[in-house]
Formats: sequence, C-alpha cells, structure tokens
Amino acid sequence: MVGGRRPGAGRMVKAPRPVHPDASARQQRASDPATSVFVSANAGSGKTHVLVQRVIRLLLNKVDPARILCITFTKAAAANMSERVFATLGQWVTLDDDALNAALRDVGIAQPDVEWRERARKLFASALETPGGLKVQTIHALCTRLLQQFPFEARVPARFTVLDERDQTEMMERASIGVMLDASQNPDSTAGRALQYAMGAAADTTLRDVINQACLSRDHVMAWVEDRGIEQAIGDVADALGVDPDERVEEVEREMIDGPNLPRSMWLDTASLLATGSSTDKDQAKRLSEAHAMVGDATQADRYLDVFLTGDGNPRKSFVTRKISDARPDIAEMLADECLRVTALLGRRRALTIRDRTQSLLVIATAIAANYRREKQERGLLDYDDLIDKTLDMLNQTSPGWVHYKLDRGVDHVLIDEAQDTSPRQWDIVERIIADFTTGEGAREGVRRTVFAVGDEKQSIFSFQGAAPREFDERRSKLERKFRDAELPFRKEDFIYSFRSGKTILESVDYVFRDEAIYASIHAVGAHPVHESLADAAPGIVDLWSLEERDKREEIEGWRAPFDAVSATSPEVKLARRIQSEIKTLIARGTMTGHEGARRPLSYGDVMVLVRRRGNAFDAIIQALKQSGIPVAGADRLKLTEHIAIIDLMNLADALLLPQDDLALAVALKSPLFGLDDDDLFTLAWQRDGSLRDALADRAAAGDKFRDAFDRLRLCEGRATRDTPFAFYAWLLGEDGGRRRILRRLGHEANDALDEFLELALTYERKAPAALQGFMAWLRAADTEVKRDMEISRDEVRVMTVHGAKGLEASVVFLADTVTSPADTERLSLIRMARGNAPADAAGVTVWAGRKAEDPPRVAQARAAMIAETEDEYRRLLYVAMTRAADRLIVGGCMPGNRKEVRESSWYDLIGKGLERSGLAMQKIETAAGTVRRYSRPGTDEPLSATAATQAATAQIALPPWLRARAAPAVPANQPLRPSETDDPAYRRIRPGESTDQRNRALLRGTLVHRLLQSLPEIPAGRRRDAALAHLARNASEWSEAERDALAVQVLSLIADARFAPVFADGSRAEVAIAGRLTTRRGDPVLVSGQIDRLVVTPEAVLIVDYKTGHAPPASAAAAPPAYVRQLALYRAVLARLYPELPVKAALLWTETPELMEISAEGLDAELAAIISV
Repeated sequence: MVGGRRPGAGRMVKAPRPVHPDASARQQRASDPATSVFVSANAGSGKTHVLVQRVIRLLLNKVDPARILCITFTKAAAANMSERVFATLGQWVTLDDDALNAALRDVGIAQPDVEWRERARKLFASALETPGGLKVQTIHALCTRLLQQFPFEARVPARFTVLDERDQTEMMERASIGVMLDASQNPDSTAGRALQYAMGAAADTTLRDVINQACLSRDHVMAWVEDRGIEQAIGDVADALGVDPDERVEEVEREMIDGPNLPRSMWLDTASLLATGSSTDKDQAKRLSEAHAMVGDATQADRYLDVFLTGDGNPRKSFVTRKISDARPDIAEMLADECLRVTALLGRRRALTIRDRTQSLLVIATAIAANYRREKQERGLLDYDDLIDKTLDMLNQTSPGWVHYKLDRGVDHVLIDEAQDTSPRQWDIVERIIADFTTGEGAREGVRRTVFAVGDEKQSIFSFQGAAPREFDERRSKLERKFRDAELPFRKEDFIYSFRSGKTILESVDYVFRDEAIYASIHAVGAHPVHESLADAAPGIVDLWSLEERDKREEIEGWRAPFDAVSATSPEVKLARRIQSEIKTLIARGTMTGHEGARRPLSYGDVMVLVRRRGNAFDAIIQALKQSGIPVAGADRLKLTEHIAIIDLMNLADALLLPQDDLALAVALKSPLFGLDDDDLFTLAWQRDGSLRDALADRAAAGDKFRDAFDRLRLCEGRATRDTPFAFYAWLLGEDGGRRRILRRLGHEANDALDEFLELALTYERKAPAALQGFMAWLRAADTEVKRDMEISRDEVRVMTVHGAKGLEASVVFLADTVTSPADTERLSLIRMARGNAPADAAGVTVWAGRKAEDPPRVAQARAAMIAETEDEYRRLLYVAMTRAADRLIVGGCMPGNRKEVRESSWYDLIGKGLERSGLAMQKIETAAGTVRRYSRPGTDEPLSATAATQAATAQIALPPWLRARAAPAVPANQPLRPSETDDPAYRRIRPGESTDQRNRALLRGTLVHRLLQSLPEIPAGRRRDAALAHLARNASEWSEAERDALAVQVLSLIADARFAPVFADGSRAEVAIAGRLTTRRGDPVLVSGQIDRLVVTPEAVLIVDYKTGHAPPASAAAAPPAYVRQLALYRAVLARLYPELPVKAALLWTETPELMEISAEGLDAELAAIISV
C-alpha cells in the first residue's frame, strides 16, 4: 500500500514504491472497515490515501454508499476525496483479472477471487447510482443538510439562505451604523453613555476593530453574554479583575491624591523642602508642585504618580538624594511608603478602567449583535456560525435515532478528515451523530457501525477558525473509552512513515522539535515526534543561509520611484534576489529530484517559496522572479479591487458613468482593453480644449489607433447603457476580446481575478437592481479576496503563505520569513480570562485591555497565556512549513532592523539549534550572497545533476573499438578560419599536478579578466572598483571576498598603468568582431572570422592587442607561442586591407606580469605566409 503524491505534482504515484512492511501494516489496520480507528498521521504519511482506501473497503464489504458519511475540512478536500474514490473505482472497471487482483490486495483484500472481482467492477456504477451520491462534505454542508431536513425541530426558516462572508460583513456594518447613530442621537441612553466612554478610551480605528472582534467572537464574547446576560456578564468582569462591581475610578483617584502619608495639603511644603536639595531633588519638587497645580482628580493623580514612577511605569530607585535623606530621613521613609500605597492603588485604578471599558464594549456589541440577529431573522438568513449552533441545539433536543432515520434512513460509518482542525462545537455535532454507535451492535439489525478519524495535531494551524489542538487528544481518548466500554473494536494508529520527504529533511524536523519545551507545544504525546522515510527516498539536503541585513548605505531612490516601493538595498529585496539566483542555478545545472526509480530533472513547478505572512518579502520575491524570467504562479491570495486588470475594468465603468472623468478614461485607454500608450495619451491631453473624451473624438480621424479606440469607447457606452453589469462585462471580456488582450499583457494569472469579477457581477444582480453605478459602489465597499488554487497545473514557482501550502508539497522549499513571530507584532485588545466556578465547557470572561504595560496582574497573566498559545501555533506552523519539502529545504530570512541578533525561539533560531545537534554532516560554503551551512546525512552526496546522472548511467557500457578510432578530418570548402579558436591547446589541458577544479578556476579567471578589461575602461574611474566587485560577485560567487578583491585590484592597476595608456585611451574599442577574406597562393578563398580583444586606431597607426592570462610571458617576442602569433597575423592581414594607408601593429598583453609585447612585422609575415601557402 502506498500513499502521498509525487513532489511537485498533483497526481498519484504511478509506479509502486518499496514500502516498509510496518508502514503497510499500519495502513492495512487503519483501513479495516470492521474496526473504529483514530489515526495520528505525520505530514506526508498518506492519510488521505488511507481515508480513500477505507471508503473503498467499506463499499467492497457491501456497505450502501448512502450509509457512509465523510466529513472534510474544506470544499476542495471534499471534491478531491470524491474524485480519488471514483477515479479508483472507475479504473477497476478497465483492469484485467491479474491487475485487479493486485489492486484488491493493495487495499487489503488478502485473497481476491471471482466474487471480489465482480463486486469491485460493479462499485463504480452503484456509487454513481446512489440517490444523493456518496456523502463527502464539509461540516457546514452537513449542518445545512440537517437543518433543511429538520427546520421545525431546529426552529429555522424552512427555506433559509446561507450568508456568504461578504453579505455578513455588509449586514454587520449596517447593524453597527444603526447602533452608533442611535447612541449618538441619544447620549443619555445606556448605549449613548457607553459610546462616549468607549470613544474616549480608544481611537476610532481601534474602537471599530475591537467592536468587530467582539461581535464576531461567537464562541467567546457573544456566547458568554448570551449565557449570563449583560448585567451578570459585567459582574463576571469585576470578579475576574478582583474589584468591587460598585467601586468607581474617581474614588480610587481621590484616595490616591489624598492619602495618610502625604495628603494633598502637604504637597507644596514637601516640594519646598525638596527644592533645597540637588538637581534631582529639584526635579521631584517640580513634579510635586505641578501635580498640585493640576485641575481635577484624574489629572492630579497622573502627575502625582510621576513623583514615584519612571516613564515606563516602574518605581524610581530613590525618591530623594542623600542630601535630603541625611537631613530628613523621615521624608525619604514617608515617600517610600507612599510609593507602595499609590502603586497598589494604580493597579486597582487600571483594573476598574478595564472594567468600565469592557462594560461599554459589551453594551455596544450586544446591541449590534441584536440588530444583526434581527435582520437575519427578518430575511430568513443563517451565517456559518448559525449552522453549527442551530444544528447542535437541534441535536441536543432530538433523538439521534430520528436524526439517522431522516439522514437517508441511517448512517453507519462516519469518517472525519483533518480532525485536528475540527472545533469543539463541530466535534460535539459529530458526537451527537454517532451517539448510538456504541449501543449494542449499533441498535440497527446487528450492523457494526464505525468511526474513522485522521489528523495530525502538529498541523493544527487554524485557531482563528475555532480549532483547538487539545481537542485532538481529548476526543481520541473519549472515543476510545466509549468503544472500549461497549466492547467494540477500536484502534489508535500512528503513521510515522513519510511518502514525501527524504531522510535528511525528516531528521532535521525531529531534532528541531526534540526538546520537551518545544515538542510539548505541538502535540500532547509525551515524547518528541518521530519520522521515518521510505528506503528509496532521496537523501535530501537542508541549507541554512546567513540572514540578509540592511545595507548601511541606503540606495537613494529617484523621484519616479513609487512612494510605497521597497528599497533595492532592503534585506527583503536582497533575499528575493538570492532566492531567484538559487532557483536559476538549481534548474540550470539539472538538479535531480524524485525517489529512486523515478528520478528526473528539477523543474520550476517543483519549487515552492513559503512565507509566514504576506508583506514586503512576499512581494519582493514575486517581483524578482518575474523580472528574471522565472515563471511564477503569482500570489496565492489577491485583493480583487487591487488587481490591475480589475482596476482597468472599474476605471472604464467610471469613465462611462461620468464622461468628464479624464483620469478614469486615461487609465482605461492605456489598459489592454484599448491599447494606447503614454505617447498617445500625451498627444490627446496636451493643449486639449475640452475633456479627454472630446479630444479622442477629435483625433479619431487622424489615425487608425485613435479611431479604433474611439469606436470601441462608443460601443462600450452603448452596451453599458442597455446591458446589465454582468452582460456588459461578459461581452467586453468575451465577444469583444478583452480577456484575450488582458491575458496577453498580464499573463494567465489574471484569469482568476477576471472570473471572480464576473461571478461578483452576477451575484450583485441577484441582490440588487442591475445598475453599473450600483455595482461599482457595491464592489468598492468590501475588500474581496480571491483564493487561487496553487496545486501544480503549470510549470511555475509557487510563492505562498504556509497556511495556504497546507496539504501541498514540493521538491524544493524555501522558507523566507523565519525571524519574526506574531507575538512580536500582535496587539491583543480582547483578553480571555477564566470565569470563577463556571463549567469547563462554558465561555470565559473577555475583557478589553489597554496597553500591555498597563495590565493589572490578573490581566497580565491571561495575556501571557494567550501569547503562549500564539507561540505554540507559531511552532506548529513551522512544522507544516518544513514538512512541505521532499528533497531540499532552504532556510533564509531578513534580520529585523530593530534587532542585532536573531530572536530566540524564532523559526531561524529553532532550525539552527536543531540542525546543530542533529548529527547531520555540515559543510560551510562561502558564496557572494553570503554563507551557506549545508546539512546532509553522513556518507551521502548531493544528488547528481541530470548530466552527471546520465554519465553515471552510461559509465559501465562497453564501447566497440571502432567507436574510439579517430575519424578522418573532412574540411569543407571555404571553411572559415577563426583566429580566436587557434589558441594554444595546452592552455586548456590539465597540467601535471593540476586538478580539474584548478584548471577550471584558471579558465574562469581568464574569462573574468577579459570581461573586466572589456568593460571597465568605459566606466568613469571613480566607479570602476564598485563595478568590478559587482561583476565578480555575480560571476565568481564561489570565490572568497578577498580573492575577488585581489583580482579587481590587479585589473584596475593594469588599466591605470601608464605603460598601457594607449591601449585603453579614449577611442579604443573592446571585443571588436572582425570578418574578412584572404586568398591562398593557389587562389583559393579563405574566410577569416574572429574577435579582437582591444583595437586602437589613431591617425598614425592601427594597434591590435590580444590579452593573455594563462601563462607567464616568454623571454622575448621571438619566443611567443606560434599559435598566438598566428592569431595576430590573421587579424593584421584583414585589417591591413581596411587601413591600407596605415601601418598595422600587433601586441600581446600579458596580464599576470603585466607586460605589453609587440610582435615584429617579420614574425607576423612569416606566420601568415605559412597559413596561405597551402
């Protein structure tokens, strides 16, 4: 039995792989249809494969498809699972007996016979013909179906409609505006006073965000308030904060400024005493005097606290200097006591402030929730939370037997995918559905009913959708107890064998999560995770790159640069370029990927770049890949109204609705829809008398381009007037060819945005009058996000978030965002706290906290617990990121500008520490882009490239003798002579005692010197060094910085040497191509083609210079190698015909000495004579 997918592909593995017997046994046990099983499956261990196999085995055991319920996490997963089941069953219909026997054995049928084969071949048709089909659906789809079948029991409208996210946002916005308007018009009402207090406690944007969070927190804030009522909820807040519900902040402030130690009446006398001390004492005197001068208890209390606390809120080390304390020790002691008193009161004041702030929030949020709920009821709508809540309430009041009867008269087998992402309330629904599975033999005709759940708590990364990782182990244990008590078979299985990743990748994962403090945050098992690879898996490589840092000298951007552009010297751009360069290198050298028996060259579709969140690095990487010509799939999510194609479509609508809107029309005309460019727009706009449309109409007769644009604009005006928005845009993008023109300019990824745009146009027409103006306003009112399918369908690099990559894989994975944590930037406003003696499953108290520094102790403790949960999910996200890689994991990142060292427990820190103690072999490689620490298993080499693999495969083939015999040369007539290729062959041969690497290095050095001598003389002297180092960094990245610097110095010295000034003088030319025709003494033509390193033409003479980098110069020109002289002789002979009136000289420039060696005319003539004497 096998599982998983080929890295970089969306297809099942075709060729069977050698699977470890233990892995097969675990999968066989898990797919046994007679046993309930709860599987904990590591990443890449084939859980979806086993889920499919279990469904098939149930069908093979004659289970009615209608009695199987499969619950998945997403619609895409449900569709994928259905497709895989039907694809397998459909394939079985076409197999011969032997092949079908093998397939049946693979799914667990030990001895297939005629009956099994006949049954297998009928499954496809029976599954298709089942009324309603095989039920593979999300939990929300299941709830929708249940509520539609039980509207009376669930107390929901019989024909309810499910709200989509956009409609929910709009309704919540209307409910919020209604409450705010009513509160502002009635300031003395409860809501009015709450709004006034809340607005004074927070900025407008913060207040809006907090209210939205509270209203949408159905499982916490709203559930708690609905359970307790607003008055009791406010009392719960006071209890959680440890304050009296009736105490007022003003009372605490009054007590703070008029206490027993230093009453307000003594402030000025005390200030006068302090003023006699040092400057520090005088500062204290000033603070105390200013506090006394303040008006109002609150402002006086704030200034009075400054006497005792520093700016960051900590107590001062001392309140008076020794000069005062020696003279008046009672003053020093009194101030110390007063500090303790006011600090305690400050904590109480802060707690009361949070209480009052929370009370105002609860009043506003509950009013908004009531408005929102009322509109849903009036319109017969349910949102996704309602689906869960109403279903659970209905199941709690309805007999499970009756529910099963209505569900196609019975569900006997429930399968749950991605169990770690199932929320507590969703689990409750599943438990109600299977409530009678453990009653006897299932309480129905002796049928044994089973539950199968599979997931991985290490991959629980969707807490923002309600998932709770602890539920995975708790529900597994609960199910086990339930089935064991009923004496029914139940198994817990662990899938530890990866069908995806190589041994090196898996060992690095194991060691990153080996410490108890780390692995305890990702799963409940009391041991570190263990992963095993298959025997034929590629060995794998993990590269740990040095972090990119911001350049000390920022690049100055021109005024044309976009105001929000990322600087070219930013670490994000440097990292993006490094990733782009590495991808090109991996592809160019034919890096191999895949397991043994299926090795193939790496392609762009095998590469995935992962970030934790979209930001500067995300955008910079996509931009760098596109600019370098690497095919890239684009962003995994995009905001529709920010996509350039949609901007063009919206601007066209604006121009049609308001013809005087010149800017909108200009944008539309420059778009692919009309095809004008900047010059055309300038021609239209410059010195026009009226609007841009009038100018276009006037110019329509002047040329085809303007006439075509004007005709299309008039056509659009006519269609927009009489068509609905959908019909207009469907015509524009379809019949009129707009989609084709847009895709030609923007690429295929614009398809997703265009499809979503048309879908929204159709959706709008179902909800409102079909008017173009209304559609534009509706579209701009909400930020519609398009989630793009990033499964491999084209050969493109995928750049995406780790959340988006869940369930995907790639041969090569880059981790680009590894040094920051959500805890660094996350601003927690709503803090969840325990609620006294409330039941364990009851919603706790939620308070609206302020700045972290102002948290009372109880709030600080609750905040720390929430941050710890965030850190735990951050580590689980790392697990998901690392396990996407099959062959190679490359870890990079950018050093934050506000840090000098890597943040402890960041991804980069965890990976680095894990690799250090892993026992993997480490090779340190210095490159132009930075240091690379390459980790691999001891005794394994880097996977061969495609070329090397081909050579290795053919190395053992015995060649016939005739194949080694030298063929007779065949010289075609008029074969051109190429002087540049007549170089001494000894130069390229490996010399005695010289390795291949040394020879290749020497050849590279020669090439680099030639390129620098070609380019640097044309660059101003002040910029030559930077240009040389930049060129060497790009083309000699394997050299050390010192080696590159030394070569740059050598070449620059050569150019600056006065002896060679004529060679590099103004007017001299580099790399001059030359072609000509000579005649032999027999009259036969000889073609000459080559390239002169440096050509100098002056009124007095012509000088040919050829660079030589590989040898020390001979003792004299007469001893120069004949091949070199022959090369110069041919160049000289061609140029002599071009410049008959000037003498043509030739010289060799030896770069290593350096020395310019002119070859005599006699020597050149002698070599030429030898060539043309043939």
